[in-house]
Amino acid sequence: MKPLRRYVAEQIKKNPDFAKELDAADAEVRLAIELARVREQRGLTQRQLAARAGMKQPQIARLEQGGYLPNMSTLLRLLQVLGARLELGPDRMCRVRALKELSSPRRKILSHV
Repeated sequence: MKPLRRYVAEQIKKNPDFAKELDAADAEVRLAIELARVREQRGLTQRQLAARAGMKQPQIARLEQGGYLPNMSTLLRLLQVLGARLELGPDRMCRVRALKELSSPRRKILSHV
C-alpha cells in the first residue's frame, strides 16, 4: 500500500485542483491525513501504531482512510503514542503537530517548546 502522504503529493502533481479539493474535505479526512503524516514522520507502520495504542491495524487503516472519526479517548491515546498534539482552528483547520522526539523504547513524550 502506498503511503498516504506520497499519494496526496502525486495527486497534487497530476491535478493542481486536488489541493483545493483536499482543503475543502471534511474534518475526518484532514484529521486522517494529519495522523498518517505524523505516524510516517515517526517511522511507524500502521501495525506498530495499533499495537502501541492497544488497537488493531485495520482500525488504524480505516481511520487513516477517513472512514471514521475516532472518539476523544482513542484520539488522545493516538496522540500520546505519536508524541503529538492536535490543533484546531477557524475555518475547520485541523493540524496534528509532532512534539520533540520520543524517548527510548517506552516512547514517553518529552516536553515541547
